[in-house]
Amino acid sequence: MERSRRNAIIVAVVSGIATGCFAWGIAVRIGEFHKENPRDIYAFKRVEEPAFTFAGARVTLTDDRSMPDQPVLIVRYGEAEERLRVTVPGDYRLPKLLPHEDWMRILVFAPASRRAPEDFVNQMDAPDSPYRLVLITRTPRAGVDPKTWGAAWQRDWTFDFYEFQRQGGFSHERLRYPTTSGIKRPKEGELHENTWQYQAALQMMPKAGAVGPTRNFFGDALTAAGWLLPAAAFSGVGCTFATAFACAPRKRVGAVGASSKN
Repeated sequence: MERSRRNAIIVAVVSGIATGCFAWGIAVRIGEFHKENPRDIYAFKRVEEPAFTFAGARVTLTDDRSMPDQPVLIVRYGEAEERLRVTVPGDYRLPKLLPHEDWMRILVFAPASRRAPEDFVNQMDAPDSPYRLVLITRTPRAGVDPKTWGAAWQRDWTFDFYEFQRQGGFSHERLRYPTTSGIKRPKEGELHENTWQYQAALQMMPKAGAVGPTRNFFGDALTAAGWLLPAAAFSGVGCTFATAFACAPRKRVGAVGASSKN
């Protein structure tokens, strides 16, 4: 018994040292990964006015309800124009852009380290401004009620990004709701974490904090840990069991023998 306990102590010490070494190696690898692949975190400021100026050009958003069954939002930026189909009808009695908040947002954004978010709208029209402007729309699955099943079937959502170019006009990109998880490579044409499009789209997702997309770790810092991560896990489990065995109370053989004689 004493020999077994001694062996357990040796295993606990060795596996504990190994776990510490593996953990240190993981920390080093993750640190190197972040140095070589700095993560871009963007700050966003919502624009609520239907008329404003960006890059010296007038921006206006007006409703076209000439066809009640299919209202349209007309977006004008200088000489450029986009006619956007309203995908989630709202209450037009609400002020400003609130009738469209369930399916459309206009966001000013920039890397979070630039300046305070409250400066966005005030300084976005400056010639040397680093801020960008994008209009985002969310389209539920066609043929369903957008406020019931259309809101529940998130995997069928598509997002359109209309970025206002400072030289004039729009650039357009369409991406689908992310469906890959774990460390799988994201599918082509889907939102991908660590992009401004993904971070902006989160603001268009109802209850995104509670029912948001499944996490995808492809290209994440955890993948840089490589084999050290499972090695640290196994050695940690081994250390735990060995420590528990080494600290287990000893059996009182004498007491058991005495009771049997009686």
